[in-house]
Amino acid sequence: MTTDPTLSDRFADGAETVVHGGRDVRPLLRLAVSEGTRVRVERTGARPDRRQALKLAAVNGLLEANEATSEIVSLWSDTSPAEVELIVLGAQTRRLEVWNAWDLGGLETAWLGNAGMIVEPRERYLALHCSDGLGPPNFTDLQIHLSVAQPG
Repeated sequence: MTTDPTLSDRFADGAETVVHGGRDVRPLLRLAVSEGTRVRVERTGARPDRRQALKLAAVNGLLEANEATSEIVSLWSDTSPAEVELIVLGAQTRRLEVWNAWDLGGLETAWLGNAGMIVEPRERYLALHCSDGLGPPNFTDLQIHLSVAQPG
């Protein structure tokens, strides 16, 4: 009996995008940013039976929310507000990386099994449809509207 490769198996060779069900899926979203960029995250859906998180990292910089700063921010479906605004800090920051994670028995997990996201550009935001790594791909595990406003 053979099994189909998981999304993480397909990403293992370094592919930034794979096609699943006719749609482009990626393990990580990279966005161009600079100091002062405002990033707005609105969680529009999350599965109720397993904690989900959107992770954001400012490469060579920090993210600020409510006067707290961190290189990586974890927005968990059960503890973070449904809407969060982050500000990119750091003159050398040029990239924001975004991915999804989930709670597996108290262990934060990402990029395993069938984890991935479909990114749909909309007029004012990117719609992120995230699948955690458990079971077959399910791109309703975590749903996000992400908008990025450059300074100036």
